[in-house]
Amino acid sequence: MLLEAVQSAFFAMLEAFKKERPGTSELAAADPTSRLHRTYLWRTLTSDDTTEELRAQALRAFRRGFRIGRRGKPRTLTRPIPPMLQPPVGWDVAPDLPGPSAARDRAIRALPPPASREELASREQELRALYASAWREDVPEEDRIWAAIYRDTCTMSVNYRWRRALAQSAYEGYLQSSDGRFGGEPARPWMSLSHHTSEPWCSFVDRVVEAPEGESDLATAEAAVWEYWDTLYREAPPWDSDPDQAHWLAALRAARRKAQADDGPPDMDE
Repeated sequence: MLLEAVQSAFFAMLEAFKKERPGTSELAAADPTSRLHRTYLWRTLTSDDTTEELRAQALRAFRRGFRIGRRGKPRTLTRPIPPMLQPPVGWDVAPDLPGPSAARDRAIRALPPPASREELASREQELRALYASAWREDVPEEDRIWAAIYRDTCTMSVNYRWRRALAQSAYEGYLQSSDGRFGGEPARPWMSLSHHTSEPWCSFVDRVVEAPEGESDLATAEAAVWEYWDTLYREAPPWDSDPDQAHWLAALRAARRKAQADDGPPDMDE
């Protein structure tokens, strides 16, 4: 029954992928059963050597990935931003894109260093005008792929920082409530957390930001804690006791205060 449910969910994901991006990959047209049986998940679930703990972790990761795929990117990463005329870090190593604007973008960035301030200013002005065109509603057909990827890259870059700032506020709000302890031990500063230990806080604030209108703080906090646990793949710190709930509620309120303070056009100078 479990394997049948996993197979059904996997096939549903493939069908959704083919509808969203028809003809974009040979993998989309490959035999779905063959693809499933090659996955780490399937091999883990069907192997006699897999421990029950590892099997449960793999299944939990799959369920989480399935939910994320169904609902798409969180609101924390899709918040609209004003036109961004300076590309984010990493844009210069983006893969080659089609269209004349993409070709011009690559050509300008490949030029040798400018020989004068005037040449630098002229080059920067041309690039700003080029990137401004990506935000227009009447982007020519041949430039739409380049423009869409540029806009998405800028939006993700700005909102990734915002999402991390909310997560940091939630973490620090929890620590203020718990006298600096986390999981029964003295907590480390936010900047010293690994991706594995900080990413669950991003999932926590995703649920806080997306809370339905009228939902109580307690219900939102509990749902956000489950998102935290699912990302961490274990149910810790706990939720059930009064002190623990107070700490999680403090995290929720700190994240909301940060979100409300930043409610407005994102700072393009960050």
